Amino acid sequence: MIHFDRSQAPLFRITVTGDVDRDQIRAFYRDFKPALDAADRVGILVDMTGFGDISAGAMLEDMMEELGLLDDLGKMPRAALITGNRFMAGTIRYLNPVIPRMEMRTFLPDEAEDAAAWARDLPEKRRDAPGVRMIDSRLADVLAFEVDGYMDDDDMDDVVKPFRDRIDRGRKFNALARIRRFAGFDPEILVDKAVLGMKWDAIRAMHRYAIVTDQQWVRPFAGMARLVTQVDIRLFPLAEEEAAWAWVGEPVPQAG
Repeated sequence: MIHFDRSQAPLFRITVTGDVDRDQIRAFYRDFKPALDAADRVGILVDMTGFGDISAGAMLEDMMEELGLLDDLGKMPRAALITGNRFMAGTIRYLNPVIPRMEMRTFLPDEAEDAAAWARDLPEKRRDAPGVRMIDSRLADVLAFEVDGYMDDDDMDDVVKPFRDRIDRGRKFNALARIRRFAGFDPEILVDKAVLGMKWDAIRAMHRYAIVTDQQWVRPFAGMARLVTQVDIRLFPLAEEEAAWAWVGEPVPQAG
């Protein structure tokens, strides 16, 4: 059963108990989506203390509905989940850095009041600014960019072009990415042919790739990347950015 309470604005409270089937998911979104459309910005509180199980059909239905809400995530800057399930809490901690425009946090059942207070306390609206931009490296063989916020599909064009121009020159180069804050990305980036083509060609054209960040979630992704590419990838904390620049600034070996 899913109970939706919107009487505590700016908080939407969702309570899930027992087993959930597809019809219940559909009924919930029939109420939830119009309420979200009519709202300005809301905090989301999902209490799953009494949750039992969910059918495969209901899970698929929920995933499809959530994908349809990606453009509205900016209206839900905070989402609190109350659960005693460690696996569920761990999943939220893992997904939090990559969900665009929304901060998610888990709370134990005895922290319900804290969860509601946190979700209701909406952060100030951020001024829209490019979430990804090129950095002038002042080095002939180094391309550098910074991630700080939400990456829009249009913002990526300003990064794709210099990388594409350099790749088309046919010489090896190094790259540096400074990641301050990652607030997700426009899903269109995943199917943008220019972005995908650039990434594929960059794998063969790059020699070294330095990632400068204090975001720990980047580490496993960098580890997986090392398994599928010959690019030398190294992580540096923000405090050691100077060392990262020195590393990518070393001469790049070129084919004879």
